[in-house]
Amino acid sequence: MIYKMKKLITAILFLILSSPLCFSASDFHFSIEPRLSVSYGELNELLYGSDENLVSQLDWEQKCLFNLGLSAGFSFHNFSVSALFDYSLPLGTSYMTDSDFNHNGERYSWTEHPIEKSINLNTELALAYKINPYSKVSLIPELQLNYQFSSFEAGNGTGIRNDNPIRVYGIDYRRHSIFIFTGFSLKSQITSRLNLKASFFTAPFIYQNSFDYHHGKKHPFSSNDIQTGCFTKYKLDFSIGIKINDTLSIKLFSDMLMSFPDRGILYTDYYGGEMELLTSQQGGASIKYIKAGTALIINF
Repeated sequence: MIYKMKKLITAILFLILSSPLCFSASDFHFSIEPRLSVSYGELNELLYGSDENLVSQLDWEQKCLFNLGLSAGFSFHNFSVSALFDYSLPLGTSYMTDSDFNHNGERYSWTEHPIEKSINLNTELALAYKINPYSKVSLIPELQLNYQFSSFEAGNGTGIRNDNPIRVYGIDYRRHSIFIFTGFSLKSQITSRLNLKASFFTAPFIYQNSFDYHHGKKHPFSSNDIQTGCFTKYKLDFSIGIKINDTLSIKLFSDMLMSFPDRGILYTDYYGGEMELLTSQQGGASIKYIKAGTALIINF
């Protein structure tokens, strides 16, 4: 799946880069944006019991991440298409915490594991249309396709179970997420060299596919859960654009992603040697992060 996404991203960027050849220079505007940012966030892996109460929760930290990215886009009159790619590098040690709960909702077990390796990718493809109700104000409806991939390897952990100290083996986890966001932006041209932009998006379609593997000598096991949902993810974006000249601009931006947990089907080999669907339990997933950074906009 990752290989297919890479091919899709490459094809999209190629189409964007080659599009200026298809239109006259007066109608067509093209830009690329090398970008740097820092983000802080968390992925949540959830397990619900037969009574639909929370049984287990794993919180995978993403703090802090240094993001290297590139965005490219073109506009034709009021229409615009853009693509974005971010690759994240951890700036320090993050941790995964694993909590288990009884039927009363009380936590009886808690362990903490250092995250020894992580991979985080984020891609976006956006289609937008600019409406100008006033000369210096734009309303921009937008549709986004967002693909995210996260992979973690957490080492052995220590903690407490029923008031007794314990040591447990590590856990590996990876998640593929596809979000379709829709929303709008408001852009204001404060001066000829300064603009402000604020955006709000929500996701009418969500697909998440997660895998985890629990290490152990006596009883290692793995699971696979799939969730679909709608309107459980929300994004807020804010940016400041500063024009240097006709070719170069600087953008300062901040993004925030918030979500409610999604529930879905769960497969596991915990109870046997083969993966099987558990009809009495459900898996869940959630995510949140905040990001801030800068981009150099190069206009052609």
